[in-house]
Amino acid sequence: MRWAMTRIGLAALAGLLVSACDRLSLEPHQAASAPSEPVAVTYLDPDIRPFAGRRYAEFVAMDGMRRYAAASLRLSESEQARFEAGMAIEEPAIVAIGGGAEALVFSGCAISGCPHGRTVLAIDARNGAVFVGVAGQGGSEALISNDRLEALLRVTSPTMRWEDPVRAPQVAALPANTP
Repeated sequence: MRWAMTRIGLAALAGLLVSACDRLSLEPHQAASAPSEPVAVTYLDPDIRPFAGRRYAEFVAMDGMRRYAAASLRLSESEQARFEAGMAIEEPAIVAIGGGAEALVFSGCAISGCPHGRTVLAIDARNGAVFVGVAGQGGSEALISNDRLEALLRVTSPTMRWEDPVRAPQVAALPANTP
């Protein structure tokens, strides 16, 4: 029995030495294939990024954008009501970019103010996927989850929360020229 175990051990050792010799050979190894050309980034057709600065109601009224309307997002009646209440005062859309993701982000607040209700809708600029979230005194809830877009909203938020998305810069009104 001992002799059989010794033979098995010697055979295993011989196998390891043969494979190691192949790796230690003085001949050059075949080079790994060169990396392929970078893949071109494709965007939705039509590209939604130029809609930055528009308000949500204006955006969904345009040809081809109705699919992003609250009624088209397959929300329940109560979710749709929360969405619309939190989008009563709309902010201009922005394009959020970070971590390899890019999205057109719409947000708004309830008539009584953002602490009482806020809606965030992010649309992936590459594939049209959406994230829909509502927040307010009743808490925060992702009505349509999308981990990638939620992470983008958190990274670009001033408070690192999707409920507080980055906003379009406010442009101060220029003083009127008076004669």
